[in-house]
Amino acid sequence: MQGNSEGTTSKSPSPVGQKKLSDTYKHQISILKALTTTKGQGESRPILIDEIAASSGLKDERETQRFLYILEGQKLVAPHPAGDFTSRHWVITQDGIKALRSLAAPAPQR
Repeated sequence: MQGNSEGTTSKSPSPVGQKKLSDTYKHQISILKALTTTKGQGESRPILIDEIAASSGLKDERETQRFLYILEGQKLVAPHPAGDFTSRHWVITQDGIKALRSLAAPAPQR
């Protein structure tokens, strides 16, 4: 940390092009990837929370459910059947698929 004349501190800038994601964002991305199993015409199949936890690497179903609620608030996932937040089955939404695609796209050159 570097101080400035006003007595506040600021972080030293990170190397250009290297941005660190927090573990929370990494877990959310891994959950979206775990839900990308699709069937037929781009229709997502419902996946059980324990399967999501195992394939995302979280292993903890409660923590997985917490991240699913966060992602649902962003309209990236939804419980199955829709609106049943006690359901153990979840699907990725079209917005979630778009978000994953944008994360996979190469960064624009400056």
